[in-house]
Amino acid sequence: MDQPALNSSSPALPEHDTDRVLLTWNISRHTERERTGVFYTTLFVSMVFLLLFAIWQKDFLFGVFVILATGTVLFLSSQQAHVYTFTLTDEKIIFGDYESVYEYSHFAAFDLYEFAPDDIELFLLFREKLRPILRIRIHRADRSKIQSILIEKKIVQKKMEPSLIDVLSKMIGI
Repeated sequence: MDQPALNSSSPALPEHDTDRVLLTWNISRHTERERTGVFYTTLFVSMVFLLLFAIWQKDFLFGVFVILATGTVLFLSSQQAHVYTFTLTDEKIIFGDYESVYEYSHFAAFDLYEFAPDDIELFLLFREKLRPILRIRIHRADRSKIQSILIEKKIVQKKMEPSLIDVLSKMIGI
């Protein structure tokens, strides 16, 4: 299980940046799951069943979709979870080593959603309507601190539910 990172291990801010680091954590994008034969067997049987259905319906495009979807699930389930660094400062949220930087003013609302006791995600809703919700996994120990920092920065806490795709991807572990 991933452990919360201490502020002492936070990434160094550039010389011109005078922001004070409030919290830093390292966490993987998803929890690693060991794939057993049951997973692959279920996937293969489902693919064969859906391909037979596509043949029976004489729907070539559905058959192509089934093959592409199976390949995508196999590819995504074989990926190792990358570890990312997140930093909350006085003025902004930093992802990685300044790979993405967002000022708090870019966000309209946030929510902390608990999929499981050790799987909590921070949902950040952008002010722009066409941008998707930003989802960041967090450690249970950092939950209250992150919540208080975001409320202090005048970001409203608003109840948000994960999408159906989010729930399904958690169920199959991708």
